[in-house]
Amino acid sequence: MDAHKSKLVSLFSGDEVKYVIPVYQRNYNWSTKQCRQLFNDLLSIINNEKEHFFGSIVIYYNRQETFSVIDGQQRLTTVSLMWLAMSKLIAEGLKDCTNTMRQNITNKYSYPSDKDENIRLPKIIHVEKDRKAFEALIKNDKDKIEKDSNITRNFNLFYEWIKASQYSIAEFDNAIRRLAMVKIELDANDNPQLIFESLNSTGLALSDGDKIRNFILMNLPDNIQKECYEKYWVYIEQYANYTGLEKDALGAVTNFVRDYLTSKTTHIPALRDVYSTFKTYAIHNEIEASNLLADMKQFALYLYEIENAKTKSSKLNRILRRLTLLEMTVIHPYIFNLLNSYYMGMVSEDDTVTIMSGIENFIFRRLICEVPTNALNKIFANLHGSAEKMTEKEQVSYVDAVIYLLTSRPESSRFPSDDEFRKSFAEKNIYNMRQKNKVYTFYRLNAGHSKESDESIIDKMLGKGNDVLSIEHIMPQRLSDEWRSSLGDNADTIHTQWLNSIANLTLTGYNSSYSNGTFHYKLEEVTDDKGNKVGFKYSPLHLNCFISKQTQWGENELKQRLKLILDEAVSIWYVPISTYQPQKKVYNELTLDDETDDFTNHAFIDCSIDGTTIALKENISWKKVLKTIVEIFDKKHHYELEQIANSSNNSVLYSESTKTEYCEEVLPGIYAYQKGSTYTKINILKELCKLLDIDPQTIVFHVREYE
Repeated sequence: MDAHKSKLVSLFSGDEVKYVIPVYQRNYNWSTKQCRQLFNDLLSIINNEKEHFFGSIVIYYNRQETFSVIDGQQRLTTVSLMWLAMSKLIAEGLKDCTNTMRQNITNKYSYPSDKDENIRLPKIIHVEKDRKAFEALIKNDKDKIEKDSNITRNFNLFYEWIKASQYSIAEFDNAIRRLAMVKIELDANDNPQLIFESLNSTGLALSDGDKIRNFILMNLPDNIQKECYEKYWVYIEQYANYTGLEKDALGAVTNFVRDYLTSKTTHIPALRDVYSTFKTYAIHNEIEASNLLADMKQFALYLYEIENAKTKSSKLNRILRRLTLLEMTVIHPYIFNLLNSYYMGMVSEDDTVTIMSGIENFIFRRLICEVPTNALNKIFANLHGSAEKMTEKEQVSYVDAVIYLLTSRPESSRFPSDDEFRKSFAEKNIYNMRQKNKVYTFYRLNAGHSKESDESIIDKMLGKGNDVLSIEHIMPQRLSDEWRSSLGDNADTIHTQWLNSIANLTLTGYNSSYSNGTFHYKLEEVTDDKGNKVGFKYSPLHLNCFISKQTQWGENELKQRLKLILDEAVSIWYVPISTYQPQKKVYNELTLDDETDDFTNHAFIDCSIDGTTIALKENISWKKVLKTIVEIFDKKHHYELEQIANSSNNSVLYSESTKTEYCEEVLPGIYAYQKGSTYTKINILKELCKLLDIDPQTIVFHVREYE
């Protein structure tokens, strides 16, 4: 490795010097803000004539006068765009300079073709999309200009800024000549991946998805690298960004890989740890690059199919379309494995649909009952593996195992009962739910049990197209004198209690026409622009069937409609039944990340930490559990535990000199407070996990309920 300070312009000296951007590098993505900062820096250089440090560049010598750019392509490309903008301004006569300077500037970003010296080729050879945009600008080929490219956008920015500036081309050229960089040139003995990683651990803006791509591709031979990129990685990025929106692209691969790792390992890495976890997974399992990429591409396709409802099953797609409205991406790891089993013929279409219907009902009931969502991560991380273990050990089908696991969990992992669901639905402020959740709720209630329900209602509620459906308060949000009179003496109480209840809400395409009109007006007198009657009485919607038959709207009607809706709701969002009956005591799996209440009324069986399982006596106390776990932590974290105990700024562990009353020894010379409740001891362990950077989800307890 050779590292030394160099002027940026010297990197582009000579016609034969070319820089290749490897396929694993991200596309050019400097923002307007970054370009403006560079431009302002150049203006400062013009005024003070001082040298300006412009970062580093890491290059790897490939062949004669050709270098691969390991790091620094964004800066090199940006300055090349400035030179290109200056050349265009000169050619158009908008800025003046000498012919020699004009040629020197042109030679910085391009060189003449061997076949025709009048044809200029770029000195930076970008990845496919950027390459086309850059070449179109150099050739001034207006038919091939990539208008949506960052290359084109930033070229236009510099063109306009330089044109509007009071400074000459010569002054800008001299300013660029004062940009200094650290040039790091690698040799055959250097590991580009490790060097790239160390450079980008210091705060440069690379996502974990970028780092994962580079980790897989960087050390491959050029031909295999290009093949793997084009055959696999391009599709991984495309499928991972399942919305197709540029604003979602940045973190799309990172989010996908997190779900991919969860589906493979059952452990959920923190977003900040996705790259390091992926490296460990790939190295530990010794997976060959093309095989790993092929598997990731397949699972990324599953993600795309899930979020766009585009599997090969129309029945499954109807459920997936609805599930996107519930916005529960936490289910991705499980559905990856379910789809994989379905496509491999291991689970039938009917069983897949049964499972997905059960999951849909499980999620919606918990949403209505406002059960905390943090338990869902572990549920769906472990569901596939737990079901497979049951099929191996018990006489049970996969579908029955999944349904049993969903419906038999306690406390914060529970599948809400009919009674809990009815009560919560009756009391919930439906109108203030998240928009997509409301769309889902009203769509399903309107569809009822129909297998041919009109899915266009979803688009109409989301405001897509000309026809729009919106939520209507039957009893309006502001009571008129007529409404107060019809509701009676308790008008305000009725209004407060029932206004945003599901009983008082419905769908209409004529919300503005209904306004605050009386019930009779909303029922019979509303007309559209053509004079057609469009009141509740004439509505084709299932949701308006009961309303259309009423002559007034008050507390009695609200109660009747609520009962009808709740009866239908428990039927639509039913609790599935598993035929499996356990032949022996079934054990629950809890992690230290679960709610403390989940541990109550349970007997311990064993505890697994980082793959090591320790048997626990059934009636062991939490005091001894805490001591046992701290002893295990001590094997890898002895020094850190001593530091914690000797610190005066913690309430977790204590030393001989800092211990307080009710502290008991958990390690030689180290004490923990043991007087408190189970809650206290669990919190001590959770706090220790934070201090030691241990994922509490990796501490797994197998427990069973007391009889």
